[in-house]
Amino acid sequence: MSRSFWIAFTVLSLTAVAGCKPVAQQQAAAAQALLETDRSFAAASLEQGTADAFYANLTDDALQLSANGAPVQGRAAIREHLRPLGMQVLSWTPQKAAVAASLDLGWTWGEWRLLASARSGKELARGKYVNIWQRDAAGQWKVAVDMGNTATPPPDDAAGAPPAVDAPATTSN
Repeated sequence: MSRSFWIAFTVLSLTAVAGCKPVAQQQAAAAQALLETDRSFAAASLEQGTADAFYANLTDDALQLSANGAPVQGRAAIREHLRPLGMQVLSWTPQKAAVAASLDLGWTWGEWRLLASARSGKELARGKYVNIWQRDAAGQWKVAVDMGNTATPPPDDAAGAPPAVDAPATTSN
């Protein structure tokens, strides 16, 4: 093959590779923004109460999959499912986020705790969660699927631990 072919091939290859970098950078920036959104969501749970924070951060047709309960479908139904928490509040710490190349779908995971109240900090239950997020028409991240598990207490806490609670879905977000 001619030298011109190899030069053209090399230039096109380098251009293609360089063209991928902005997408990866966009994904990384979007993932960081999603992680911050989940952190803000967690802060809102402590400040406004869990039910209202979830309502503000869910898609209209969101699905909540609890570790020990039936699935709950819809933003309003999830808020009503969370209302019986009363003074109890979900607290969570997002650990990681990732975003699809399309930049309109992502996920976060982290660890959650169910507290007796925002002020007390007394832990009633804990576990991990995964949330699937999508961007709404305005470009805002909203949780489409909330799911989680409940951890068993460590052996040294088992004797004095409160009974397991059917904590809401991911008890995260």
